[in-house]
Amino acid sequence: MRLTGPKPKTPGKKRLIRTLTLCMVFTLLSSLAFSFWFMMMRRYKGVINYEDIELVQFEEPQKGDKIAVMHTTAGDMTFKLYPEIAPKSVANFCELAESGYYDGTYIFRVEQDVFFAGGSADAEGNLPQGKAGTAQERVPQELSPKLWPFRGALCSLTTGTERSFFKALVGRQDVYCGSRFLVADSIEMTEEIQDGLREDDSEGAQIIAEAFIEHGGIPNYSQQITVFGQLIEGWEILEAITGAELVGEVDDQRPKEDIIITAVEIGTFETAE
Repeated sequence: MRLTGPKPKTPGKKRLIRTLTLCMVFTLLSSLAFSFWFMMMRRYKGVINYEDIELVQFEEPQKGDKIAVMHTTAGDMTFKLYPEIAPKSVANFCELAESGYYDGTYIFRVEQDVFFAGGSADAEGNLPQGKAGTAQERVPQELSPKLWPFRGALCSLTTGTERSFFKALVGRQDVYCGSRFLVADSIEMTEEIQDGLREDDSEGAQIIAEAFIEHGGIPNYSQQITVFGQLIEGWEILEAITGAELVGEVDDQRPKEDIIITAVEIGTFETAE
């Protein structure tokens, strides 16, 4: 008697089917992984849209513009603030200023002729114990093609970074800023630096390059630091602070004589009569 029906599968066929199945699964997973990677890259890639560039920092202040007057033992400086472009940073700075947080704080670091950093109750620029985790020190970084670290720019210093597994895959991270700030003076615009700035011949890049060359600033901080204000009065005070004599010890960039921020007043700009 002859039995009918499908023939038993040989071990070789089973291995072949298993191999083909695994290949199909691997191909599907690879495709999904690539699609996910591509989506993440599109979402998080930090590309500056040069079409959105506006050199707002060189515009004359208008009546009603939000300003901050920084009183220091070296003199007063007035900054125009940009709440419409860097709202979280401006709000944090104003809240701290109006609460008296900056009264009696230090200018704790000077890179001679390049910048000064201030706003710390500690002469060395350290945050108080446990302060780093507070909301005022975890303000998300705000970058914009309208604000650049030109000479006189008021910027937020970074307090920390975080990177999730998925952001690590695409080389991205969350950056937070806080109470301490930096005011840009300028690097020396040597011919070599000018040539480097002009390497990108696209229209937008050329606009920014020429602005740095004409007005000064710290171009290597571009789109790496939150800019939320611009100096409009007190340029001689900026020069005096960034030109201050330093302690002189290795890696100690504190002014030799303390420069104290006595208060920061928030108000609005009033045009001359």
